Formats: sequence, C-alpha cells, structure tokens
Amino acid sequence: MKSNCLNIAYSFDDGYAQHAAVSIVSLLENNKDIDKINVHIITNSLNRKNASHIEEIINRYDRNIQYHDLNAMTSRMKISTGFNRSAYGRIFLDSLTDIDRIIYIDSDTVIDGSLKELMTLDMTDYVVAGVQDTVNPYYVINIGLDHSYRYINDGGVIILNLDLWRKMNITSKCIDFIYKFNGNPPHNDQGTINAVCAEHIKILPAKYNVMPPHFKFTSKQIMSLFRMRSYYNQEELDNAVRNPIVIHYTDEFFNRPWFKNCSHPLKELYLYYLAMTPWRECKLKFKEITRNCKIQNWVHKNCPFFIYKLMIRFIEIKHRIKK
Repeated sequence: MKSNCLNIAYSFDDGYAQHAAVSIVSLLENNKDIDKINVHIITNSLNRKNASHIEEIINRYDRNIQYHDLNAMTSRMKISTGFNRSAYGRIFLDSLTDIDRIIYIDSDTVIDGSLKELMTLDMTDYVVAGVQDTVNPYYVINIGLDHSYRYINDGGVIILNLDLWRKMNITSKCIDFIYKFNGNPPHNDQGTINAVCAEHIKILPAKYNVMPPHFKFTSKQIMSLFRMRSYYNQEELDNAVRNPIVIHYTDEFFNRPWFKNCSHPLKELYLYYLAMTPWRECKLKFKEITRNCKIQNWVHKNCPFFIYKLMIRFIEIKHRIKK
C-alpha cells in the first residue's frame, strides 16, 4: 500500500445509510491531509437516492468511491446466518486483490480525529488490529479462548493486513468456523474473527474505539467485571475518553445518538457531523430503550458495584445454562 493512500471499507444497507454518511463525512473532514482516500462500500441493498447522497459527500472531498456487491463477496459462504449478512462483509475483504491493508469502520461511529498513524502501523506479524472489547466472559470461553486473550471489538475501527490474511487463508478458516456453529457462531462475526485470528491480533489504543463502558467504569472495574487478565490502564482509558479518535455508539447505557432520548455524553458530535450530510433536516425519533438496558442502567445507578458485578455473573450463568 502506498504510504499516503488510505483504503477504508464500510458495510451497510439502506437502514444505516444516514449513519454511515455521518461516519464518512467525519472521516473525510478530519483526514484532509491524507493524499488519497479510497472508500469501499459493501452492500446489497442501497437505493439510488441513498447512494447519490453518499457519493455527494465523497465527491465534495475529492475522494474515490468503489461499490462491492455483498452477495458476490460472500458467495463462498454457502450457509444462511442468524445475523445480518452485511456484518460478515469484513471477513471477505481479501477479495480486493489490489489492496494489502484496509481499515474497516462500522457505520455507527464518528471519526473525530486523524487515522494517519494507522496507515504505517507495524502489522508484520498480525492479521488484524482492534481495540479490546468489554464482553461477557461467556462469549470468550464459548469460542475456545480463555481469559488470557485480549478479545477485540471488530466494530468501531479494525485494521486488516490483507496480505498476511490471504497467506494464512483466514477467510476459509472463518467460513469453517461459521459452519461449525451452523451459521450462528457465538458473537457472530466478532466471535469468528477473534477465534480464528487469536494468535495474530494487535491491540490498538482505546482512543480508536471509545465505547459506552469507557464512560461508566474504571479500568480495574472492567477487568473485574469481564474476568480480564490484561486491559488498558486507567491513564489510557482517561486519555481515550478525553481525546477520542473514534466514538462507537453502541446500544449500552445511552441509546444511539440518532434518537432524541439518547444520553450519550458525545451525542452532539454525531449531530455536528449529521449537519454536514444530506440528512441534515431529518427529525430525531424517540426509541424506548430495551428492558435489559433499563435494568442495567438502574443497577449501575442505584446499587454498589458488586451488585452490578453479580448481575454480569448471572447473565454469564444464564447463557451457560441455555447452551
């Protein structure tokens, strides 16, 4: 890959076009110093209106756009999955044969800083790089790992070393893993990538994927909650929250920023970049948070930490019994 050429991939459909547009405009607004940016869009359901809006944004910054058909890319996977097939698109990026490194970005993100450092990050011995996730221990154990592994979130931002990925035949190994679970592997695409790439994962600084738990818990609390042996120290977490590069708006605690009742501390960033898109006039809707999220929020707000921890343990046991 050329030293000043950034290849970015998104995978989304019409339902997430607005949010992908916000992420793309934030990416391009904060990376103007990069000579060349290629935006690769993987989709099987993007109408002409939404596509033209996305193209309008990318053309505004004089960047390149390429579409890739999701069904064609994932045709090697001869099985139906219990999860949106678009989430598995990142596993098949090895089909972009003229690219050796690509950064995959989830659509529910805002890029509020430069990704330039990731372009030259040493990935010699790693097939993927990402930010360590806060995930129920059940998922880690159920994909065959133990708590010594630093399980990454494959959303937000991940880097794929496609050159090594192809040499190690990672896509075929991922497909085999998905078949092993009859199309429903634990934690879907994320569990698949963590299981298959476990020995070749590089951990990125937390600032490249700031998630809701980073605002709610200390480093020690996160390690205790999720039985981790290694995690970011408190200084690293504090720096990520104060100076985030990528904000990942997952459902936990706050709801999503495109709903009027979202309480995320960085909700205004999403709205700021939304105003730069053709969706700037859209009205925010109300969405009731889920029952589980309500319980989670109530326990966190009203109970000592050890009670919240007991709740996480209960969820873990419930998963195990169900299995």
